[in-house]
Amino acid sequence: MTKRQQLRVRDPFIVPFEGFYYMYGTREERTVFCYRSRDLEHWEVQGDVFTIPEDSWGARDVWASEVHAYRSRFYLFVSLLGKNGLRGTQVAVADRPFGPFVPLCNHPLTPARQSCIDGTLFVENGTPYIVYSHDWPDNYVKEKNAYVGEICGVQVSEDLRETVGEPFCLFASDEAPLSRNTPHRVFRDGQSFVRYGSDGPFVQRLKDGRLLLTWSPYLQDRYVVLYAIAESGSIRGPWRHGERPLFDGDGGHAMFFRDLSGTPLMCLHAPEKPPMERARLFRVAECAEGLSILSEI
Repeated sequence: MTKRQQLRVRDPFIVPFEGFYYMYGTREERTVFCYRSRDLEHWEVQGDVFTIPEDSWGARDVWASEVHAYRSRFYLFVSLLGKNGLRGTQVAVADRPFGPFVPLCNHPLTPARQSCIDGTLFVENGTPYIVYSHDWPDNYVKEKNAYVGEICGVQVSEDLRETVGEPFCLFASDEAPLSRNTPHRVFRDGQSFVRYGSDGPFVQRLKDGRLLLTWSPYLQDRYVVLYAIAESGSIRGPWRHGERPLFDGDGGHAMFFRDLSGTPLMCLHAPEKPPMERARLFRVAECAEGLSILSEI
């Protein structure tokens, strides 16, 4: 057993199942691995649950693995760098959360001609959507001399194998005042650019029917969790941006779940300093503004 504070995990994702918690992360360039715990504090290695097949469209750079229970099975959403040089989100399936996960099809579920990462599943009135980040390097906006990330979505088929209709943009990163007013500078090909990032979307429905979407940009050089609210209760918005970060402690890519006693928790990685990333857990509660953090566990 290893204590959580000793495990390096980036973009952690936790699934409770039959008295255990399963936490997913990425290792090396081609593999998703899994830890198991009974108390969220002490973890044992469950093993590798997914490896990129040799004949896959994906080549390497396994990122942002997450597992969703859907229609009595478990679906892995994981970002890969494709052999075409663009990133996308692969979906794989297993009967249990500890895998092994088998690809549903040999193509990304996100648009194949765009660079897309961090795909997540959201189901609205029985209709599944993949919500994802369309981010650099192919979203340069010349008029702004900036890379402007977007949170996008597209309806998918009930079996999660194909998209249905056209993708749509929920919002661009620079539409959020906190992101727009606190630019993050990056250097590429010897030049300086502003990048408005759009990492790690996660969508949940609040008790009053509103939708809350969390995501992570950099505010200058600090990684944070921001949020937006859809008062309409629809994934298509419109989205109103929060006035302050949900988490401002140089960490992000948040996800939310309930522990085995029903307590709502937020999980994210912090700090944003490789190789120091650790899974951190916080009790959260709904409030008029959306969510508030009560305490860290």
